[in-house]
Amino acid sequence: MKAKSFLTLFTLFSLVSCAHRTSPVVLSSDQTEKLNREALTLASSRLATMVGQAKNNPEIKNYLASDLFLKANMSLLRGDYTTSSELFKHLYHLVPEDTYVQKKYSISLIRGGELSIAEKVLEGLWEKEKEERVGLILAGVYTGMDKEDESIKIYKQILAINKNNEDACVFLSKGYVVKKQTDKAVSQLKSCSKANPKNGMYDFYLGKLYQDLGKKKEALASYRSSIKKQPSLGASVAALGSMYEEMENHPKAVQIYKNHLKKYPKDREILSRVVNTLFLMEKYEEVISFAEVLSDLDADNLNLKVKLGVLYTDTKQYPKAIGVFKDLLKAAPDSDKVLYYLGAIYQEVKNFENSIEYFSRITPQSGLYSDSSLQVANMLSHLAQVEGQNSKWYSSFIEHVDKKLEEIEEIKLELSVVKASFFETFGDFDKASEALSLVKDDKKFSDQHVYYLASLLNKVEKFEESNQLIEGILKRDPNNAHAWNFLGYSLLERGVELDKSYEYIQKAVALAPEDGYIRDSLGWYYYTVGELDKALKELNYAVKQVPGDVEILKHLAIVHKELKDYSKAKSFIDRALSQVKYEDERQKILTVMEGIERARHPASGKDN
Repeated sequence: MKAKSFLTLFTLFSLVSCAHRTSPVVLSSDQTEKLNREALTLASSRLATMVGQAKNNPEIKNYLASDLFLKANMSLLRGDYTTSSELFKHLYHLVPEDTYVQKKYSISLIRGGELSIAEKVLEGLWEKEKEERVGLILAGVYTGMDKEDESIKIYKQILAINKNNEDACVFLSKGYVVKKQTDKAVSQLKSCSKANPKNGMYDFYLGKLYQDLGKKKEALASYRSSIKKQPSLGASVAALGSMYEEMENHPKAVQIYKNHLKKYPKDREILSRVVNTLFLMEKYEEVISFAEVLSDLDADNLNLKVKLGVLYTDTKQYPKAIGVFKDLLKAAPDSDKVLYYLGAIYQEVKNFENSIEYFSRITPQSGLYSDSSLQVANMLSHLAQVEGQNSKWYSSFIEHVDKKLEEIEEIKLELSVVKASFFETFGDFDKASEALSLVKDDKKFSDQHVYYLASLLNKVEKFEESNQLIEGILKRDPNNAHAWNFLGYSLLERGVELDKSYEYIQKAVALAPEDGYIRDSLGWYYYTVGELDKALKELNYAVKQVPGDVEILKHLAIVHKELKDYSKAKSFIDRALSQVKYEDERQKILTVMEGIERARHPASGKDN
């Protein structure tokens, strides 16, 4: 018995009074349990005495009965089944003819786990009244006590009284299933279904039974029959659809759900199923209307709102997505996922300042902190490039990246690459190469990083250091075409050791003849040594392989200029300008364009 039971009995009836106050004593659980048992025994004994005395006095009997019922019922409602059972027991002895008290007593006993006592009370009631509800409760108690034969007998008696009692029919069939009499279970449900042609529940349970037996065809037919009889029965629609989902026939499941929702558009379970299935099928545009209805019906379902926000994002309905995630942020202001979604959406629509604000609110404890920090770095870099070296974004970028480099080890390489690219954009190749050199021993430093660092070192004329990096690749992989090409093109750009440059580039071509970048190097070699026809052939092949490469387009423009085909030269310059990313690249292309214009319109005014 719980402590509150002890307090209830003694507070309500004032059976024990204290002569004096003492200091509070902390009791162990065993001591408390013992005290409660003693209190219950004492209280029960005194109540029994009171009941015995009241039986012969109608006025006292009525008063005590009323008082006991109110206090017993209150205990039952509070979940204090020990106290309620004890009180109802004495009330039962006080007014044994009152069937309502017997029902309440049996319910209290069942909830308190006293099935054997409840069984006796209910058996008396059933024999006396043959009330269907009492019979159902009694049969349930029998089932709980593993007395399946007795429960089956009761369900049969109920159906004899009322053949339309749905619970009795369904539980009777379940009783047969427990006893492994599945043929009887099927027969019983079919019989009830035939007797109740407008009730689809029997066919629903028949479908469940067939499904458990592995009879898919019969199960599908039963669910369909259930829906035909009772179209509003969402349980059958859900069961039929789920079977098709299990068979991976998702379009069929969706069609079943949609047909139901045409008549019953606010069925939450079916809405939830169609949303999940369409989401699984990646039918994002189609799922939105259903998700919106479901979200309106279940406004407190934050997970559903997140899903709806993601759907809006995937279908590029960004204002709606932002609205959903902002609402979610009101309910969960510190949610890293919601903050990340908002940051990502604002980043997608190029509203970088808002994106930076939301990404920056993600705390270091979040698993999204590293990526959000990296995204902020990329956007600050972009803003600085747009507004220039004297803008606030330039200093904000450096401050942010330097702080995160110290703070987040796992993205140190990625941040360093962003930093190097940032300085390269502004033509500060010393700082760019320095930023990348600091992480060259990182275990994630790949060959691509090596090429990038080597190219930066070339720009600051640290050729020996650059070559050492590339030679390191060739030691590991002597047949690395890109490494040979890098060495050859580096010599070519500097205009030194052209024979060696040609040798290296030819090795690269032999290893990767279809690589556009390598064929560009060969074409540029031919241009350098004055073999323009060969240069044009190689460069035309290269641009087919890599149509948008700025360097290849620039090379083609220069060769066509030398061949005095100024129109083609200008067209390649225009294409190069449309692809350019860095300001130093743009300036180089513009310089080439000026050369073309000067050649095309010499001072004499003659158009060549």
